Amino acid sequence: MKANVRSVSRLLALLLVSGCTIADSTPDPYEVIRVVSWNVQEDSFVTHQTEFRALMHRADANIWLLDEVAPWTDADQIEKAVMQPGSDAALHINFGRSGGRQVGVIASVYRLESLQEFSGVVPYPEAERHEIWQRMSPVDRTRSDWSMDGGIPVNAAVILTGTRRLLAVVADLQCCGDSPESWQEFRRMVEVREIRRLVRQVLDRISVDGIILAGDFNLVTSHAPLQVLTGPYRAPHTHLTPVESYHLDGVSNWTWDGRGTPFPSNDLDYQLYDSQALELRTSLILDSEDLPPEELEQLGIDRKTSSRLSDHRPLLVEYDWR
Repeated sequence: MKANVRSVSRLLALLLVSGCTIADSTPDPYEVIRVVSWNVQEDSFVTHQTEFRALMHRADANIWLLDEVAPWTDADQIEKAVMQPGSDAALHINFGRSGGRQVGVIASVYRLESLQEFSGVVPYPEAERHEIWQRMSPVDRTRSDWSMDGGIPVNAAVILTGTRRLLAVVADLQCCGDSPESWQEFRRMVEVREIRRLVRQVLDRISVDGIILAGDFNLVTSHAPLQVLTGPYRAPHTHLTPVESYHLDGVSNWTWDGRGTPFPSNDLDYQLYDSQALELRTSLILDSEDLPPEELEQLGIDRKTSSRLSDHRPLLVEYDWR
């Protein structure tokens, strides 16, 4: 049964990477949502702009959910990285303010509405922050990249796709940890509970038609953080469903490349979606190593392009509004 699922996944991935869809007719541009979510590791879209843009040209997305973005980057750099030269489409961008050295960016060819719950720094609750501090070793407390001062790395906005309102959330959870009892796992659990609380608060305050929640969840010791993020939420959205994604081979599902490190490659990055509102069409872990030579030549990139851009691989997922 699993082999059949993977065969179907490979077929759908081939359709997606080739730019084809299952539908015979041309879809309504507002009905099909094509989302790239990616841990870009600070500013790879600036330092490797040409390669980044080539890969994004292949993705042909209309929504980008980027995590671990360096806070010093600007809208012009984002636009040059994801939009093709000469494109008539306007790009709308919402920069997160929370996360310190790594923020979340939501970009879309559709208009965006900011959300007051995510418009500033999202602080760790004081009691939980103290508990995390107590659990950290003296050495860990000195690491600037593990500081809690910048808040939880999360951002959210409402994307207006025609008459539909999509709540998009992007997050980058605490990394590392060698056991479910580690302070890193405890911190991840604090982060996801706070993210879920704020999403619930948004849903209590405004009406949306669907939800996508994506990012680097760093599930290195357990899937408990993922389970928290799936819900429950306010009806009719209730629970979010993780997208099952594979590389073009239909077998590999790692999104973080551990080759050359002591750690195995792993599936750390996810997209969760509201299956009551959205129907999954196709999904793919996009990696230049998987593309045929003729396509790499056409794009002006090589097999190692993805490795140079990030240790993480982007998820490319296509949805229909139900």
